[in-house]
Amino acid sequence: MSLPYSRRKRIPERIGTGRRNKAMGTQGDILIVIHGPGRGRDVPTGRVFMDRVRETDPAFAARIRFHETGAPAPDLSGVSLVTFWLGDPLKEKYPACFADAASIAKSAREAGIRVLNNPEALSNTANTRQSAIWSQERLPSARARIVNRPSSLAQVCRELGGTCIVRSDVEHAQRDVIIIRNEADARRAAKTCAFPVAVIQLYDIRAEYRAAGADPSSLFTRYHHKARAFVFGDTVMPSHLFFAPDLVVGLSNCLLKRESRPRRRVGHRFGYHRKLLGDMIREDQSYFDSDPLHARTLVEGVRALGLDFAAVDYSIRPDGSAILWEANPYFYLPPGEQSVLSAERNAVDRVNQSLDWMAANLRAAAASTQSVPRLMQAS
Repeated sequence: MSLPYSRRKRIPERIGTGRRNKAMGTQGDILIVIHGPGRGRDVPTGRVFMDRVRETDPAFAARIRFHETGAPAPDLSGVSLVTFWLGDPLKEKYPACFADAASIAKSAREAGIRVLNNPEALSNTANTRQSAIWSQERLPSARARIVNRPSSLAQVCRELGGTCIVRSDVEHAQRDVIIIRNEADARRAAKTCAFPVAVIQLYDIRAEYRAAGADPSSLFTRYHHKARAFVFGDTVMPSHLFFAPDLVVGLSNCLLKRESRPRRRVGHRFGYHRKLLGDMIREDQSYFDSDPLHARTLVEGVRALGLDFAAVDYSIRPDGSAILWEANPYFYLPPGEQSVLSAERNAVDRVNQSLDWMAANLRAAAASTQSVPRLMQAS
């Protein structure tokens, strides 16, 4: 079967030297606000990003400074852009951090400084609020409801269509996720969950491929999948495409992670699962190299939440359309060397391309110009 995304290649020019953008506008500092100690979780993405920018464009790196929440208010003189690189939903999870961030955002707006990922908007990434906003905007996404009492859980699952995910409304990680398939599952979950919980409709995209008569040998027909793309403004950068035997797909349970284990690697030398591994790597690389046909949906999904950038997790349906699962403005991106099956997936180069793309968009946002380098333009 044909792949549910385009084979068109990204513009081959690589961005990262900064030479194209030196004359893009007034050169001002970029303030990136991050979690202070004890005020939120930490991800490696920011450090990986800065290491890359220092390597590729030292002059641009010198314009970037970080501020931790909890520290005295930053001096905004000479700042042209304030970016909030904070966990979501901020107000609900880290109220002290939110108060600091909101104060900085207010000062920036009063000074006429552009703000990216306004702290108030981060609350829109709570599972149920995100779902309500996307539904209101008629964007393809899963319905979600808050359940406050154990006695209501089974009924809400039935109303949402049967199979559902039960999780905290403010968490986006895979931990503590329960799948409800039937009444018995609902009764067990009602005894163990800490209420209130978010109940999220779960689409079986693999079943859609099978019902559409897709090639039985296709990975999309054999397994469940999750795609991730980065969105910055109106540009989209594919990140990865994972497959798993489970309905909820993530790094910890994806087949690439399984095939990276030492015993599996030994088996590959003798031909065990070698074809499966090759198929997964080809699909993942093809996704990264392709221009998504659903870029506009991803852009509109992030914009509807009031965000300027986020990583969006979604699935690709047989007709090439997307169904949105969640947008995460505080995404995890490790060094390429630490990515799963790094050498086989060309992960070092892929991560570097992603970081260069982020730097180009950040540079352009700071310059307040329309001449944004677009590797992938939503159309």
